[in-house]
Amino acid sequence: MTKITQNHEDLARVVRRSSFLVDGTPVGKRPHDEVVLADGATVEVLPPFAGG
Repeated sequence: MTKITQNHEDLARVVRRSSFLVDGTPVGKRPHDEVVLADGATVEVLPPFAGG
């Protein structure tokens, strides 16, 4: 995400507060180097929102 948010502070602020899923599985607080992205993996970025 560093390259995507570089020079885009507003986007970086949202991404820092977002949740991530890889193929439907929450990444949680795992270190990013432990998250495996296989070819064709789906990454979802869920921005913070009210109402749960």
